[in-house]
Amino acid sequence: MKALQLPGGALTHFTRSRAGASALDSLAAILRGQVIRASRRMVRGGTSVVCLFDLRLEELKELLKPANRRRYQPCGLAIDRRYAFMRGARPVIYLPAGEAQRLLAAQELWRAVSLDLARRPGVDWTFEREWRLPGDLVLCPSQTVVLVESWRDADEVYERFDGQPPCAGVIPLRGIFSAP
Repeated sequence: MKALQLPGGALTHFTRSRAGASALDSLAAILRGQVIRASRRMVRGGTSVVCLFDLRLEELKELLKPANRRRYQPCGLAIDRRYAFMRGARPVIYLPAGEAQRLLAAQELWRAVSLDLARRPGVDWTFEREWRLPGDLVLCPSQTVVLVESWRDADEVYERFDGQPPCAGVIPLRGIFSAP
């Protein structure tokens, strides 16, 4: 468990498969460029953001269970929280859409994530404890740890970077999740 304890805590960002590229391919591209590119996917107001989770190891285990693989894959990064904060990352505000529109200026709507418990089924993303950063997040290798599913994936990361991935380390989550 200590392996994920970066100074000041860690925020995580996960990659996933997409047409023609595995989650590991996406992760390698991030590491090569040393930047997580912002996206507008599921973000109000048109601002592109980088999405991060502020979850403890036990919560990550639940989030990354096989039943959630369509949305979350165990392949990503843990980034020092202070580092991300100093670059502009902030916890999101969970609000019903109408309240967010009334309370926040249009250029700040990127900060809001839907919460509507009156709906059936309800809309509730609070379990993610999401943080967002407007724009891209430039990485600092000493403040970044790679998270992969298995030792085989860890070996592949090292192979893709000739034994020296640009990060502080590579952690296979399966071994940590199954530890007593």
